[in-house]
Amino acid sequence: MRFLIDENIFPRITSYLRNLGHDVKSLHEEGLFRITDDEIIQMAKNEDRTIITFDKHFGNILKYPPSTTDGTIHIRIHPPLLDDILSAMDSLFKTYNFPSFHGKLIVLSKSGYRVRL
Repeated sequence: MRFLIDENIFPRITSYLRNLGHDVKSLHEEGLFRITDDEIIQMAKNEDRTIITFDKHFGNILKYPPSTTDGTIHIRIHPPLLDDILSAMDSLFKTYNFPSFHGKLIVLSKSGYRVRL
């Protein structure tokens, strides 16, 4: 899968995804700081990437309808402890039954995940 990692995501999560064999582009590594949510959405669409973010604005289905995106994984784990996030991501990748995240909003929590279409 192809992911676009928002600047607010821990670098270890980027490494974790690469170690699983995913194609990962990190806004932090690219030096793309403080670009707008709309610019991030457009970049993800242009490059067929699923966004991974802590930013709750991407969960606004009125502004960013899931059907118009290449997918978003919104991490809602508080406090955002790395081990909890990696454990939740492991669970997501082991149990997710769709062929891709395209057109879906995945809300990832410590106890599991929800899929919004």
